[in-house]
Amino acid sequence: MLETRVRDAGVDVRTDARVLGLIAQGERIVGLVAKIDGQVLHVHALRGVIICTGGFCMNQDMLRRYAPGTLKLSDPIGENDNGSGILMGMGAGGDAIHMDEFFTTCPWIMPESLVKGIFVNSRGQRFINEDCYHGRVSRTMIDQPGDRVWLLVDNEIFARPIDLARIDIAAVGDSWEEVERELGLPEESLSATVRAFNRYAGEGVDPVCHKAPKWLKVLDQPPFAALELSFPGSYFSFFTLGGLSTLPGGEVLDRGGKPVPGLFAAGRATSGLPRSGHGYSSGMSLADCTFFGRKAGMSAAMASADAEQLEPVS
Repeated sequence: MLETRVRDAGVDVRTDARVLGLIAQGERIVGLVAKIDGQVLHVHALRGVIICTGGFCMNQDMLRRYAPGTLKLSDPIGENDNGSGILMGMGAGGDAIHMDEFFTTCPWIMPESLVKGIFVNSRGQRFINEDCYHGRVSRTMIDQPGDRVWLLVDNEIFARPIDLARIDIAAVGDSWEEVERELGLPEESLSATVRAFNRYAGEGVDPVCHKAPKWLKVLDQPPFAALELSFPGSYFSFFTLGGLSTLPGGEVLDRGGKPVPGLFAAGRATSGLPRSGHGYSSGMSLADCTFFGRKAGMSAAMASADAEQLEPVS
């Protein structure tokens, strides 16, 4: 729908185009260098340039430098999110913020019965209420020590996770102590965690992580199993949340908090509304793209006409 409106409005849409860099005259961004249909062109922008190129989840060098927490994961989401727009914005004087933040999720919540299980880390400890938003659960997993966590279930709620998730059965036993030994965990670590959980779940409460009563289930029906979510092996899709610092109107800010004249940005190339992977919710990137993309477009359209007095870029 948005593309149709753009084309109906007579906008000149160029595909098969790669932007190589921005052009500045003094402090103002006045154009860009682009390779279009195999030809390098210098494009003059009368009012401004808007960067909306996505994040940098597919740029290993940037991930190592800015978001090393993502290096545990193997499934970036995006078309070509190589961070090129962010780097161009930084090169033009723009400030990049929250570059260490990222969102990730593993579809462990299907089938739904698995939500009644409990997660433990490599120390056999719970770390979150399993009934909250799956992205928050998954992002908190990555904060745990080691490279995997386990979802503990009993026979009553056991179900095979969907194939996409790449979640395997790591241990099975007729007691939680047996599961604990199979996982190689210290004695009275995992088993003590389950005993404490079962005690309170039997009373319909979870004073440790505050899981809602609807999802509380005493895990006492053998055999018991530990499903393994391996960070590098299971399907943890992810994308970055850091990017150029902007005003609500899309104006890119420099490190002093002042707008870079002629430069705007929107979407995952910016650090928009979802500035924390722990607080991200589905759809927030769409809003950053569509709402703030329109705001950036309007800001550029209303930018000072002084830009028109600059010498044409040849």
